Amino acid sequence: MKKIVLLLLVSFLFISCWPTTDNGEFPQQEYKPVIVARNALETSIAFQNAQPIIKSGKIYIKDDLMFVNDVNKGFHVYDYKDPNKPIRLHFIKAPGATDLAIKGNTVYINQAVDLVTATFDIVTKKFTVTNRNRNVFPQKQAPNGLQGYTKENEIIIDWTLIK
Repeated sequence: MKKIVLLLLVSFLFISCWPTTDNGEFPQQEYKPVIVARNALETSIAFQNAQPIIKSGKIYIKDDLMFVNDVNKGFHVYDYKDPNKPIRLHFIKAPGATDLAIKGNTVYINQAVDLVTATFDIVTKKFTVTNRNRNVFPQKQAPNGLQGYTKENEIIIDWTLIK
């Protein structure tokens, strides 16, 4: 019995040392940054009609409203009075945004590198940016962890797969 176990062990060791045709590395994906000028970023937040979710992110519930992040695109707003039947109401376009917080009727959005403060009124569909703290957050990294390089007043709002 010991000879069989020893033979199997030696066989496994021999097979594990057998040369392969690949280099043993995982294929690297390459990404290209989506860059906008600072002035375009600062005028990009808009209250729009409802639209389908492309890539859902974090969810935030405030009273009878549910906000679903569409990663780096903005936030879908739902009527959430009946959790079994949420009703799509609006979309808050905010390129580069991935999170929000709400206190009263004030919304705080991380939009790429900035922290944006805005007020909203769902009934009148009024959404007004009241403050923008620039460069609070670092530039967005690629999904593989690499950094992008930008010129002054350029902001990375997303990354696209190129390979």
